[in-house]
Amino acid sequence: MEGQGVRSDITFVVNQAINYIYTNLDRNLTVEEIGDKCCFSKYYFNRLFKVVVGESIYSFIKRMRLERAAFQMKTSRKSITDIAVEAGYSPSNFASAFKQYFGISASEFRQMNTEPFKDSFARVAEHIQNLKKNENVFCEIDAKMQIKKIPGMRLVYKRVICNYSRELKEAWELFCKEIEEKYSLDKVGRFVGISYDDPLIVDEDRCIYDMCMEVDEASGLNVYQIETGIYACYEFYDKPDKLILTFNEIFSLWLPFCNYELDNRPSLEIYHSGIDEKGNIHATICLPIQQP
Repeated sequence: MEGQGVRSDITFVVNQAINYIYTNLDRNLTVEEIGDKCCFSKYYFNRLFKVVVGESIYSFIKRMRLERAAFQMKTSRKSITDIAVEAGYSPSNFASAFKQYFGISASEFRQMNTEPFKDSFARVAEHIQNLKKNENVFCEIDAKMQIKKIPGMRLVYKRVICNYSRELKEAWELFCKEIEEKYSLDKVGRFVGISYDDPLIVDEDRCIYDMCMEVDEASGLNVYQIETGIYACYEFYDKPDKLILTFNEIFSLWLPFCNYELDNRPSLEIYHSGIDEKGNIHATICLPIQQP
């Protein structure tokens, strides 16, 4: 039990570091700063980080910046130069770093009609390519999109690094079982999913995802606060396996052509029900948008 407690403490600290990195990618982060933030020397904490995440802090930061830049090319109309600067690169350094990581230039990536993917996401990519032929798809999504202020939420969460397509269903089932064992039913609020990565860009087996439950009061490990904010919200009611298709429809076919830009907060899935008698779930997909 003591060993499990130590591992939980290490995972908690590493998760705090990941949260800090995600919200500060536009800054010149250093391994030393991350170690100081977590009250460890940079050398020792880098070893802990690698044990949990599978890569060094420096490698993780570099990968996050390049993958976020690729995501912006896919979902925004910003120039490649502006995206490079926001990622902390000079245009020339960004060009070489991007090509080294993705195997093609940034301009080639933006012009691609298909995106790199592995077998488990071939269906998603093919679905998006077929929809691109439909000139009305933007209007259909736009008609269902609402701009809302989402109140802040206190969440208990469990983080997984996994393949969204193959592993999330089992991970959610285990999380719900753990919640039932720890909390009485009258204290169980809404379930919330937090997606950090686009599996059509990121290595599909290294996507980070938080399974969360809303609580009125909680303390201890793996508790954080989602602040009140403005989101573009889409009501989803369909089979669970259609959720990832809908996410990519919004990201690929609505976001690049709408009048909104995402900010650095993660996207949310707020679940309003479990699977009903029709096999459907009701969830609100919330994309964090910059306020004008």
